[in-house]
Amino acid sequence: MSVVGESTHNIAAIVVDRLIATNRGDRDAFSYNGKRYTFQDVAALMNRAGSMLKAMAVPAGGSVLLALPPSPAFVGSLLGAMKMGAVPMIGAPSDPEDLARCVAATRPITAVVHENRLSEAESALAPLARQAIVVVGAAVGGHRSFIDEMRTQPSWLPAADVRGDAPALGVWTGVTAQIVSHADVAAWLEEADAGRTGHGQGDPARAVRAMLRAFAKGEAAILA
Repeated sequence: MSVVGESTHNIAAIVVDRLIATNRGDRDAFSYNGKRYTFQDVAALMNRAGSMLKAMAVPAGGSVLLALPPSPAFVGSLLGAMKMGAVPMIGAPSDPEDLARCVAATRPITAVVHENRLSEAESALAPLARQAIVVVGAAVGGHRSFIDEMRTQPSWLPAADVRGDAPALGVWTGVTAQIVSHADVAAWLEEADAGRTGHGQGDPARAVRAMLRAFAKGEAAILA
């Protein structure tokens, strides 16, 4: 997919909103737990998650830590953060000590965490206020509920006006965060086909790259 001539550098808008604008929103984007999600669904997830982050006062360029499995919540949070101008941080380690180093280095404004990871992540996320932690699943102890927050948010969100060299995505490498700009992600979309796998294979950057490339072509990605 060529991004030459696009009116925005915001990669989330380029990847998803363009499909809606060209009447391809009813195409399959991915399946999860036997449920089919279209690009209209992806757009709604993206816009609601981005609106949630804006309502939480996450600033442009602010880091949003994603400690999630491949899922609709991951897709929505990743794209939503990018669309509203924040920087989703992927590759969050499962080991609490490694996660603590990741949090100290990336200084997230908020974290979106799956309930299955919350107990192991709690100590590492101590620098964040409890209301800055959004839990996908059962939210206890003063944390926000992802489902409840998403229900209250609009399904439309204007794309943040970003420069091509603005950070779009952070990838935790185990030592530091590799920052990928909107222009860098746009370059991913120009690469030769690398398959449709959307998440997994032990390399979160490769997985997200493949997912975004499939979405940009209006094709379904595989969350695995």
